[in-house]
Amino acid sequence: MTYRTTTSYGTWCNQINDFETSPEQGLNSYLGDQDPDEYDMDSIHLAYRRAIDDALPPSVSLCGDEFIGPAHIDDGEFDGYPTDEFGGLDLRAIVEDVDFDPAEAFERYELYTLEHIGKWVLDSKAKDPAKAAAAAVSKLGLKAFAYRPHPDSGRAQAWYRAGDVKDALAARPGRGTRTDINNETA
Repeated sequence: MTYRTTTSYGTWCNQINDFETSPEQGLNSYLGDQDPDEYDMDSIHLAYRRAIDDALPPSVSLCGDEFIGPAHIDDGEFDGYPTDEFGGLDLRAIVEDVDFDPAEAFERYELYTLEHIGKWVLDSKAKDPAKAAAAAVSKLGLKAFAYRPHPDSGRAQAWYRAGDVKDALAARPGRGTRTDINNETA
């Protein structure tokens, strides 16, 4: 196996955004005054980094806050990728075109308690929507993403990722064309 000499193409701060030291910092600021503990921030950060990695040429990667790539570029290696005024790889243009919607990521990785699932996802009108959600989650075989102390009782409270709950509900048996009616017209 041959190894290529690599070099730094710059940091996130000097290539992408002068006011951010990393992609994570930008996503964290996207939340504004919302509590990051209500989201699976690690998965959101990872999804963004994967989207960036997919957009970069195969020989270039974002390692920490630094872009690393080959020191000596082969002819045509960066064909089809945007270039800057000096003919170098335009990392800012590549990252700006990344296929990643932060709103979708935050919606997918928002953390719900059983009460949230009962009220917001199942739209339960039961006296205790958490019990209805507990039954549904159990039937679906979903495991909690995390356990945190309940704000009132201090007992462990299960938290689930919203996207996992919605995906499991959409995939449950019986969610499709009815088979008990005749779909043929006379």
